[in-house]
Amino acid sequence: MGGEEVIRFDQVGLAFGAHVVLGEISFALHRGETLVLLGVTGTGKTLILKLALGLLRPDRGRIQVLGTDITDLEEEELFPLREKLGIVFQEMALFDSLSVYENVAYRLIEESVHGDADVSEEEIERRVRECLRFVGLEDAIWKLPEELSGGMKRRVGLARALVTEPPLLLYDSATAGLDPVTAQTILTLIIRLRDTREVSALFVTHRLQDAFTLAANVYDESSSGLKATLSDGAGRETDTRLLLLREGIIFFDGSPEELRAARDPYLARYFA
Repeated sequence: MGGEEVIRFDQVGLAFGAHVVLGEISFALHRGETLVLLGVTGTGKTLILKLALGLLRPDRGRIQVLGTDITDLEEEELFPLREKLGIVFQEMALFDSLSVYENVAYRLIEESVHGDADVSEEEIERRVRECLRFVGLEDAIWKLPEELSGGMKRRVGLARALVTEPPLLLYDSATAGLDPVTAQTILTLIIRLRDTREVSALFVTHRLQDAFTLAANVYDESSSGLKATLSDGAGRETDTRLLLLREGIIFFDGSPEELRAARDPYLARYFA
Protein backbone atom coordinates (compact mmCIF):
# COMPACT_ATOMS: atom_id res chain seq x y z
CA MET A 1 0.00 0.00 0.00
CA GLY A 2 1.33 3.45 -0.86
CA GLY A 3 0.47 6.82 0.57
CA GLU A 4 1.60 8.84 3.57
CA GLU A 5 3.53 6.99 6.25
CA VAL A 6 2.24 7.39 9.81
CA ILE A 7 4.81 5.09 11.44
CA ARG A 8 8.26 4.06 10.22
CA PHE A 9 10.75 1.81 12.01
CA ASP A 10 14.16 1.87 10.32
CA GLN A 11 16.58 -0.87 11.45
CA VAL A 12 15.40 -0.58 15.06
CA GLY A 13 17.16 -2.73 17.64
CA LEU A 14 16.51 -3.19 21.37
CA ALA A 15 18.21 -5.28 24.03
CA PHE A 16 17.91 -5.69 27.78
CA GLY A 17 21.42 -6.37 28.94
CA ALA A 18 22.82 -9.21 26.86
CA HIS A 19 19.35 -10.32 25.75
CA VAL A 20 18.49 -8.98 22.29
CA VAL A 21 14.72 -8.58 22.02
CA LEU A 22 14.46 -6.77 18.70
CA GLY A 23 17.08 -6.74 15.99
CA GLU A 24 17.02 -4.84 12.69
CA ILE A 25 13.25 -4.20 12.71
CA SER A 26 12.10 -2.18 9.68
CA PHE A 27 8.53 -1.56 8.54
CA ALA A 28 6.13 1.23 7.62
CA LEU A 29 2.45 1.79 8.39
CA HIS A 30 0.52 3.97 5.94
CA ARG A 31 -2.50 6.20 6.43
CA GLY A 32 -5.74 4.23 6.46
CA GLU A 33 -3.92 0.92 6.86
CA THR A 34 -4.09 -1.66 9.66
CA LEU A 35 -0.92 -3.57 10.50
CA VAL A 36 -1.47 -6.68 12.62
CA LEU A 37 1.56 -7.68 14.70
CA LEU A 38 1.70 -11.40 15.37
CA GLY A 39 4.13 -13.73 17.10
CA VAL A 40 4.50 -16.08 20.02
CA THR A 41 4.89 -14.69 23.54
CA GLY A 42 8.14 -12.85 24.10
CA THR A 43 8.83 -11.86 20.49
CA GLY A 44 8.54 -8.13 21.20
CA LYS A 45 5.08 -7.23 19.88
CA THR A 46 4.12 -4.98 22.80
CA LEU A 47 7.62 -3.50 22.89
CA ILE A 48 7.02 -2.19 19.37
CA LEU A 49 3.97 -0.29 20.66
CA LYS A 50 6.00 1.13 23.55
CA LEU A 51 8.73 2.22 21.16
CA ALA A 52 6.12 3.91 18.93
CA LEU A 53 4.83 5.79 21.98
CA GLY A 54 8.30 6.83 23.05
CA LEU A 55 7.99 4.89 26.31
CA LEU A 56 11.19 3.07 25.34
CA ARG A 57 14.17 4.22 23.30
CA PRO A 58 15.81 1.91 20.80
CA ASP A 59 19.46 1.01 21.15
CA ARG A 60 19.87 1.67 17.43
CA GLY A 61 17.81 2.70 14.44
CA ARG A 62 15.26 5.48 13.95
CA ILE A 63 11.52 5.73 14.61
CA GLN A 64 9.14 8.22 13.00
CA VAL A 65 5.53 8.72 14.10
CA LEU A 66 3.16 11.05 12.21
CA GLY A 67 6.11 12.60 10.41
CA THR A 68 8.16 13.29 13.55
CA ASP A 69 11.41 11.51 14.38
CA ILE A 70 10.83 10.56 18.01
CA THR A 71 14.03 8.56 18.53
CA ASP A 72 15.84 11.14 20.64
CA LEU A 73 12.94 13.21 21.97
CA GLU A 74 12.70 13.92 25.69
CA GLU A 75 9.55 13.00 27.61
CA GLU A 76 8.06 16.49 27.59
CA GLU A 77 8.68 16.77 23.84
CA LEU A 78 6.57 13.64 23.29
CA PHE A 79 3.41 14.99 24.98
CA PRO A 80 2.06 16.90 21.92
CA LEU A 81 2.55 13.83 19.73
CA ARG A 82 0.87 11.44 22.16
CA GLU A 83 -2.17 13.71 22.21
CA LYS A 84 -2.65 12.80 18.55
CA LEU A 85 -2.68 9.06 19.27
CA GLY A 86 -5.47 6.79 20.46
CA ILE A 87 -4.37 3.95 22.73
CA VAL A 88 -6.44 0.84 23.51
CA PHE A 89 -4.78 -1.57 25.90
CA GLN A 90 -6.13 -4.82 27.34
CA GLU A 91 -6.51 -3.23 30.77
CA MET A 92 -8.58 -0.12 30.17
CA ALA A 93 -7.61 1.50 33.50
CA LEU A 94 -10.88 3.43 33.73
CA PHE A 95 -11.21 5.81 36.66
CA ASP A 96 -13.48 3.93 39.08
CA SER A 97 -14.90 7.07 40.68
CA LEU A 98 -15.78 8.72 37.37
CA SER A 99 -18.80 8.04 35.19
CA VAL A 100 -18.52 6.70 31.64
CA TYR A 101 -19.05 10.26 30.41
CA GLU A 102 -16.23 11.61 32.58
CA ASN A 103 -13.88 8.81 31.60
CA VAL A 104 -14.41 9.35 27.88
CA ALA A 105 -14.29 13.16 28.20
CA TYR A 106 -11.19 13.15 30.43
CA ARG A 107 -8.61 14.07 27.77
CA LEU A 108 -10.81 16.77 26.27
CA ILE A 109 -11.39 18.31 29.69
CA GLU A 110 -7.67 18.18 30.52
CA GLU A 111 -6.74 19.80 27.22
CA SER A 112 -9.37 22.50 27.72
CA VAL A 113 -8.30 23.31 31.29
CA HIS A 114 -4.53 22.83 31.12
CA GLY A 115 -3.71 22.88 27.40
CA ASP A 116 -4.16 25.18 24.45
CA ALA A 117 -7.49 23.75 23.33
CA ASP A 118 -10.64 25.72 24.02
CA VAL A 119 -13.43 23.16 23.84
CA SER A 120 -16.86 24.13 25.15
CA GLU A 121 -18.87 21.87 27.45
CA GLU A 122 -21.44 21.49 24.70
CA GLU A 123 -18.78 20.34 22.21
CA ILE A 124 -17.29 17.93 24.75
CA GLU A 125 -20.67 16.33 25.38
CA ARG A 126 -21.40 16.12 21.65
CA ARG A 127 -18.12 14.33 20.96
CA VAL A 128 -18.48 12.01 23.96
CA ARG A 129 -21.99 11.00 22.92
CA GLU A 130 -20.87 10.52 19.31
CA CYS A 131 -18.07 8.17 20.39
CA LEU A 132 -20.30 6.24 22.78
CA ARG A 133 -22.92 5.94 20.06
CA PHE A 134 -20.25 4.58 17.73
CA VAL A 135 -19.43 1.79 20.21
CA GLY A 136 -23.10 1.23 21.10
CA LEU A 137 -22.96 2.52 24.68
CA GLU A 138 -24.67 5.91 24.71
CA ASP A 139 -27.29 4.53 27.10
CA ALA A 140 -24.50 3.82 29.63
CA ILE A 141 -23.18 7.37 29.62
CA TRP A 142 -23.84 8.06 33.33
CA LYS A 143 -22.96 4.60 34.66
CA LEU A 144 -19.88 3.91 36.77
CA PRO A 145 -17.26 1.37 35.63
CA GLU A 146 -18.35 -1.07 38.36
CA GLU A 147 -21.73 -1.30 36.64
CA LEU A 148 -20.20 -2.43 33.34
CA SER A 149 -19.18 -5.82 32.03
CA GLY A 150 -15.64 -6.47 30.84
CA GLY A 151 -16.68 -6.09 27.22
CA MET A 152 -18.47 -2.82 27.93
CA LYS A 153 -15.36 -1.47 29.67
CA ARG A 154 -13.32 -2.37 26.60
CA ARG A 155 -15.76 -0.47 24.40
CA VAL A 156 -15.62 2.54 26.74
CA GLY A 157 -11.84 2.39 26.38
CA LEU A 158 -12.21 2.47 22.61
CA ALA A 159 -14.58 5.45 22.85
CA ARG A 160 -12.07 7.24 25.09
CA ALA A 161 -9.34 6.62 22.50
CA LEU A 162 -11.56 8.02 19.73
CA VAL A 163 -12.76 11.19 21.44
CA THR A 164 -9.77 13.28 20.32
CA GLU A 165 -10.32 12.09 16.73
CA PRO A 166 -6.81 10.60 16.38
CA PRO A 167 -5.40 9.66 12.96
CA LEU A 168 -3.58 6.69 14.50
CA LEU A 169 -4.74 4.02 16.97
CA LEU A 170 -2.54 1.55 18.86
CA TYR A 171 -4.17 -1.65 20.11
CA ASP A 172 -2.54 -4.07 22.55
CA SER A 173 -4.51 -7.32 22.94
CA ALA A 174 -7.80 -5.45 22.53
CA THR A 175 -9.87 -8.66 22.58
CA ALA A 176 -7.90 -10.71 25.12
CA GLY A 177 -10.05 -12.28 27.84
CA LEU A 178 -13.33 -11.51 26.09
CA ASP A 179 -15.97 -14.04 25.09
CA PRO A 180 -16.23 -14.71 21.33
CA VAL A 181 -19.33 -12.57 20.80
CA THR A 182 -17.89 -9.54 22.58
CA ALA A 183 -14.52 -9.97 20.86
CA GLN A 184 -16.31 -9.99 17.50
CA THR A 185 -18.08 -6.75 18.46
CA ILE A 186 -14.74 -5.07 19.18
CA LEU A 187 -13.26 -6.29 15.89
CA THR A 188 -16.30 -5.06 13.97
CA LEU A 189 -15.82 -1.61 15.49
CA ILE A 190 -12.13 -1.61 14.55
CA ILE A 191 -12.92 -2.62 10.97
CA ARG A 192 -15.62 0.04 10.82
CA LEU A 193 -13.06 2.66 11.87
CA ARG A 194 -10.65 1.46 9.20
CA ASP A 195 -13.21 1.41 6.41
CA THR A 196 -15.35 4.48 7.21
CA ARG A 197 -12.86 6.88 8.81
CA GLU A 198 -9.55 5.68 7.32
CA VAL A 199 -7.96 5.52 10.75
CA SER A 200 -4.50 3.90 10.73
CA ALA A 201 -3.92 1.16 13.30
CA LEU A 202 -1.12 -0.90 14.79
CA PHE A 203 -2.85 -3.97 16.21
CA VAL A 204 -0.96 -6.36 18.50
CA THR A 205 -2.54 -9.74 19.17
CA HIS A 206 -1.69 -13.38 19.81
CA ARG A 207 -5.12 -14.43 18.53
CA LEU A 208 -4.90 -15.69 14.96
CA GLN A 209 -8.66 -15.42 14.57
CA ASP A 210 -8.41 -11.67 15.19
CA ALA A 211 -5.80 -11.27 12.48
CA PHE A 212 -7.81 -13.21 9.93
CA THR A 213 -11.04 -11.39 10.83
CA LEU A 214 -9.37 -8.01 10.28
CA ALA A 215 -7.70 -9.15 7.07
CA ALA A 216 -10.63 -10.94 5.47
CA ASN A 217 -13.59 -8.63 6.14
CA VAL A 218 -14.84 -5.19 5.22
CA TYR A 219 -17.52 -3.13 6.93
CA ASP A 220 -20.89 -3.34 5.22
CA GLU A 221 -22.82 -0.09 5.77
CA SER A 222 -26.08 -1.61 4.56
CA SER A 223 -26.14 -4.24 7.30
CA SER A 224 -24.00 -2.47 9.94
CA GLY A 225 -21.88 -5.61 10.03
CA LEU A 226 -19.03 -7.39 8.30
CA LYS A 227 -18.80 -8.76 4.81
CA ALA A 228 -16.21 -11.38 3.89
CA THR A 229 -14.06 -10.26 0.99
CA LEU A 230 -11.41 -12.96 0.51
CA SER A 231 -13.38 -16.17 0.44
CA ASP A 232 -13.47 -16.27 -3.36
CA GLY A 233 -10.27 -14.32 -3.97
CA ALA A 234 -12.31 -11.31 -5.08
CA GLY A 235 -13.71 -8.25 -3.40
CA ARG A 236 -12.12 -4.99 -2.38
CA GLU A 237 -8.83 -4.75 -0.51
CA THR A 238 -9.04 -4.64 3.27
CA ASP A 239 -6.00 -2.34 3.71
CA THR A 240 -4.69 -4.81 6.27
CA ARG A 241 -1.24 -6.37 6.41
CA LEU A 242 0.11 -9.12 8.64
CA LEU A 243 3.54 -8.84 10.24
CA LEU A 244 4.93 -11.89 12.06
CA LEU A 245 7.80 -11.55 14.53
CA ARG A 246 10.12 -14.46 15.22
CA GLU A 247 13.14 -14.35 17.52
CA GLY A 248 13.36 -10.57 17.37
CA ILE A 249 13.12 -10.17 13.60
CA ILE A 250 10.33 -9.73 11.07
CA PHE A 251 9.77 -13.19 9.63
CA PHE A 252 6.83 -12.27 7.41
CA ASP A 253 5.37 -8.95 6.27
CA GLY A 254 2.67 -9.03 3.65
CA SER A 255 -0.93 -9.36 2.60
CA PRO A 256 -3.27 -12.23 3.51
CA GLU A 257 -3.00 -13.43 -0.09
CA GLU A 258 0.79 -13.57 0.15
CA LEU A 259 0.51 -15.46 3.40
CA ARG A 260 -1.84 -18.01 1.87
CA ALA A 261 0.62 -18.53 -0.98
CA ALA A 262 3.67 -18.93 1.29
CA ARG A 263 5.19 -22.39 1.56
CA ASP A 264 7.56 -21.76 4.48
CA PRO A 265 7.47 -24.61 7.07
CA TYR A 266 7.46 -22.23 10.07
CA LEU A 267 4.53 -20.25 8.67
CA ALA A 268 2.68 -23.47 7.98
CA ARG A 269 3.14 -24.58 11.61
CA TYR A 270 2.32 -21.17 13.07
CA PHE A 271 -0.88 -20.66 11.10
CA ALA A 272 -2.02 -24.27 11.16
